[in-house]
Amino acid sequence: MSAAADKVLADIVMSCAYAIIAGQPTVTISAHGKHPAGFPRGELLSVGTNGERNYAVNPVKVLAWVHARRLTTTPPTKEPTP
Repeated sequence: MSAAADKVLADIVMSCAYAIIAGQPTVTISAHGKHPAGFPRGELLSVGTNGERNYAVNPVKVLAWVHARRLTTTPPTKEPTP
């Protein structure tokens, strides 16, 4: 995963964590184009003139998706040195 993608994912995780702490049932996430596979469904709130879509999604489901995604992407391991 690239550094830019890691930053976007970290921003999403922090937004979800703050929403859970504040007791909010949903968090607003903006997306340009399609969501990644398995991303939780949400309510479409608006579509911008540039095609960006704003969704209200359950923050717990988003965190579960991030967790599952990070478990399947394992970092490269070094070869053991003799």
